[in-house]
Amino acid sequence: MSNPRFRLGVVSYWNAKPLYHTLEKRSDFEIIPRLPAQLAEGLDSGEFDAALMPVVDHLRGHGDGILGDGIVGATGKVRSVLLFSKVPIEEVKSVALDTSSHSSVALITVILREFYKLSPTFINHGPQLHQMLETADAALLIGDPALEANHPDCLYRIYDLPEEWQKFTGLSFVFAAWIARKNLENREELAQLLNEARDAGEKVIDEIVAPVEDETWRETVSDYLNNTIEYHLTEAHREGLNQFKGLAASQGLLS
Repeated sequence: MSNPRFRLGVVSYWNAKPLYHTLEKRSDFEIIPRLPAQLAEGLDSGEFDAALMPVVDHLRGHGDGILGDGIVGATGKVRSVLLFSKVPIEEVKSVALDTSSHSSVALITVILREFYKLSPTFINHGPQLHQMLETADAALLIGDPALEANHPDCLYRIYDLPEEWQKFTGLSFVFAAWIARKNLENREELAQLLNEARDAGEKVIDEIVAPVEDETWRETVSDYLNNTIEYHLTEAHREGLNQFKGLAASQGLLS
């Protein structure tokens, strides 16, 4: 690609694609996929002009603030950030963590410690549900693997993390937002372009999911993007973000 004006670090999960789908066709943007947990490093090194980054990494001081108002958020059930458990959540003593997203790891830590007053052991593990539950009472899955494992005949108890968050706080939750790199020029222009891309992406969900060959799965993903994920940063999201910042800090999760 020749000299793109803007380079964006993104994740390839379904829930993020409406935010940048229309930019993939533009020659002035370079879209660089990474795991969520790898985006902060790329932003700090200057590899990206902005990154669709886990908000906890923003709260830890990476980058230079939220850019525009495009987010990956939820109010209540999100269906793709889930705790699968062999026991009731009140009895969880160990959790296998899919560490792909720092925000989700911080959120489950806050929920278990602050809301349920538990002190479980955390074990890092790849996102293989059954192997995770061979080593722990519960397993955190995020993104597409969680969405795929979340079905009615699942053998485990399923706890939806934003639903748990809302139950205890009454607030929405922000998982990821566009974060600018430090000393970014054309900041306002990029923020406007990202907002416009979000608005355009929301109108072409059918186009985004069209490559999915299995009709049932395509309908599942379409419903998830249209009716579950929230892409606009509202006051309820800001309040949730502020409360999460305070609770995460009290647990030493922002250092």
